Amino acid sequence: MEALVLGFTLGLWAGVNPGPLTLLVIRQALSHGARPALMASLAPLLTDSAAIVLAFFLARELPQGLTRALEAAGGVFLLYLGYKGLRGQATLDSAPHTSTQSLRDAVIVNLTNPHMYLFWFTVGLSQLKRPLPEPLWFILGFYPAIVGSKALIALTVGRVHQAAWTQPLARYSNVLLLALGSYLLFLSARP
Repeated sequence: MEALVLGFTLGLWAGVNPGPLTLLVIRQALSHGARPALMASLAPLLTDSAAIVLAFFLARELPQGLTRALEAAGGVFLLYLGYKGLRGQATLDSAPHTSTQSLRDAVIVNLTNPHMYLFWFTVGLSQLKRPLPEPLWFILGFYPAIVGSKALIALTVGRVHQAAWTQPLARYSNVLLLALGSYLLFLSARP
């Protein structure tokens, strides 16, 4: 039971924690509505499993060079998404964003987010190394909390995405993606 509660608590924290995926879910909801944002909130189901396998079988700590490469790749992709969002702001109504595109973008954002790997290679690994069935309880608590909290954010923001005041917020979320992408590039270049 302890592992289930710990997994749920950490999943909830990861789900509402401001970061690239949460920002992308909000941006999708503001720009395109709840359905694409809900699809984006499913990304941890697809991406974290790769990190779990890597953490469990390969290592306990991500090499510094790989962390920097992931930060740089994530930064470039966030810059691309922010630029694409700002550029496409005027044609938003004429070119709807599909749920598949939202999920694809969210998967790429999460796969290039070094914090996901760091979580699973540190906190997550300690839970995965516990005797069975504890790791299963941890994962059963974690996934519903992270996906559910991001889906709740998507639904909440998606309900108001047609309101006139959300367009400036959508533009601002694209600027935040550009800023976050620049920050990740800065982190990857530090000595």
